[in-house]
Amino acid sequence: MTAGTQTLAHDSRVLGLLGAGHLLSHFYQLSFPALLIIWRGEFDASFAALGLIMSLFSLATFFAQIPAGMLVDRFGARLVLVIGLLIIGGAVAAMSQADSILMLYVLVTIAGIGNSVFHPADYAILNTSINPVRMGKAFSLHTFSGHLGGALAPAVIIFLATLYDWRTALLMTGTLGLVIAALIFFQGGILQDDHVAKEKKSADEGNDALSLAAVLKLFSSRQMVLFLLFFILASLTTSGVQSFSVVTLIDIHEISLPNASTALTAFLFASAFGILLGGVAADYAGRHEWTAAGCFFVSAAVFASLALWAYPAAVLIAVFTIAGLAQGMIRPARDMMVRTFAPKGSTGRVFAFTSSGVFLGSAISPVFFGYIVDQGAAVWVFWLLAIFNVLAIGTILGQRGIPVKEG
Repeated sequence: MTAGTQTLAHDSRVLGLLGAGHLLSHFYQLSFPALLIIWRGEFDASFAALGLIMSLFSLATFFAQIPAGMLVDRFGARLVLVIGLLIIGGAVAAMSQADSILMLYVLVTIAGIGNSVFHPADYAILNTSINPVRMGKAFSLHTFSGHLGGALAPAVIIFLATLYDWRTALLMTGTLGLVIAALIFFQGGILQDDHVAKEKKSADEGNDALSLAAVLKLFSSRQMVLFLLFFILASLTTSGVQSFSVVTLIDIHEISLPNASTALTAFLFASAFGILLGGVAADYAGRHEWTAAGCFFVSAAVFASLALWAYPAAVLIAVFTIAGLAQGMIRPARDMMVRTFAPKGSTGRVFAFTSSGVFLGSAISPVFFGYIVDQGAAVWVFWLLAIFNVLAIGTILGQRGIPVKEG
């Protein structure tokens, strides 16, 4: 089946398989924080020691993601995706047998390595397997599946831990990863990527495409550096809102905890809806950078206003909803921009390099904003969120001149 001829049923099967894996990726990430209270009693560990569990997971994903992208382009996305699911599912299942926090550290690091495959492998498959007329919606649904997994994780893992115990909960959810890996493995040719097309090139061309010099040249190009900064700034924004917006609202606006939490919840739900809306817009937008730039501008204005003025609770929730919607719409436009730039045969490494900015930003943001709040300068949380969004617009304007691929 050639590009542009894929049916809706075909594309739905592809999205179903990739979405299941991506949902589990985010589910695992947000299962660990939900278990911290239980683990504290189980291993008699401090919250700082337990916090290292999430840090190790993110750092392992960050460092392994570019090598994972290169493996995708070298050996094919489906094989790498299956192996990654086996690693992360197996590691999570093995965590059920941990008898010390040190063992948790080792296993969560292995799980983070397995987690590194999802962005490069999934986007390489989407780029080739999905009908181009539905590409924007496909990217948005793929992103939405991850957000859905994250939203489900705390409730599901605690429910299972309450119904059985935390070890059984991890064993069950880890085993599910192995089941999804088996389903993807047996799908045969439905999950395609440009690795097959690349194999048809001459030996010289293939070797050049995979040479270290070619990779370094690609990663150091103006477009790739700007895309990486784009992802980092977007991640700093999202992580900053999730980590410290509630504390900051209570501090500088003197509103109640329930109202501040409701504002954050509105942001998160609006962001998920914005992803879907942005996917529809992406299929009709000729220049995705204008969609992203406009959404960053709206977000910057909202965050600056929160630093300047105190809103009534109802207005505050509405303002957070607008910011969440804008942040969600950015993501499909972002992914389409990266897809436009990615050279043929390098989709895996391009998405691996750029999306590594997500994990870098997520690692920096909580510590950075936490320090600011500790210094009694909570209002600067919103000022910096506004500044990050303005800087992100600069990374988009710097993309002018990138050729737009047809179809």
